[in-house]
Amino acid sequence: MDMVNSIAQMAMSMSAANFQQNLQTSVLKKAMDSNVDMMNGVLQMLDSVPSFAGANGSILNVRA
Repeated sequence: MDMVNSIAQMAMSMSAANFQQNLQTSVLKKAMDSNVDMMNGVLQMLDSVPSFAGANGSILNVRA
């Protein structure tokens, strides 16, 4: 009976570890997707910055 309990305990531990790994992977993917969305917003904001002919740079007026 001890062997059966040991196998069942090992199976539960492996299942819990698999669940935790899948959870961590999905959280990481969500964070990466969020960062991509944020950077796309920053790139769109930079594209909308007016540039002036003959000037070396652009003016970006940002309020935090």
